[in-house]
Parts: sequence; C-alpha cells; structure tokens
Amino acid sequence: MKPLLVMGIVLLTFSLGCGGYGGGMGTTPAAMPAIAPAGGTYATPLTVNITDSLQNATIYYTTDGSTPTLSSPIYRGPFTLSQAGSRQVQAIAAAGGYVTSSVAIANFTLQ
Repeated sequence: MKPLLVMGIVLLTFSLGCGGYGGGMGTTPAAMPAIAPAGGTYATPLTVNITDSLQNATIYYTTDGSTPTLSSPIYRGPFTLSQAGSRQVQAIAAAGGYVTSSVAIANFTLQ
C-alpha cells in the first residue's frame, strides 16, 4: 500500500484482484475437470463428457493434445471423437476467485 495525500487527507491505495478467471483473489485452484470415459482403447465413434465439481466453472478443452488455455474452446456439452487413431483430450476449469485448475488429460486409442 502506498499512502497518498489529497487535500490534507491521507488515503491508502491498494490493488485488489478482479476475481476473474485465471487469477484474481485467492490462491486456491479451481477443481480439476473430470473427463469420461477414462482414457483407453474404444471403438469409434466415442462420446466424451467433461464435468467439474465447482459450480459455475467454465471448462476449456482441446482434442489435439495441446494444453488448453483461457482462449481454447469452451466446453458446452458432450462431443464425439469419430476418427480412428490416437487422440488426447485435455481440459482446465476456471472460475471467479480461483486460480485456473490443473490440466486433466485423457489419452484415447480409437479403432
């Protein structure tokens, strides 16, 4: 905090986090999302669901093995992986007042 003198009154100014995604107030990380089904070998097509136990969390995900960021697509419901081969789904959760969650990863081999 830095004191500021205005018209004979001392004001203490300080900065508060905005409580927005990825930072803000607090140091507690958001809950890590859960990817279902668990990684493994499956027949195509495979429907993937991502959930988070933290109410009002926004889930960001990728299906190409890249690490998700707050600029990644927002998860809006189950999606289908329909191309045979190896796929990696990754997801993070973000919520006001929390630090962005750890990355959840599921590796799929689709036949």
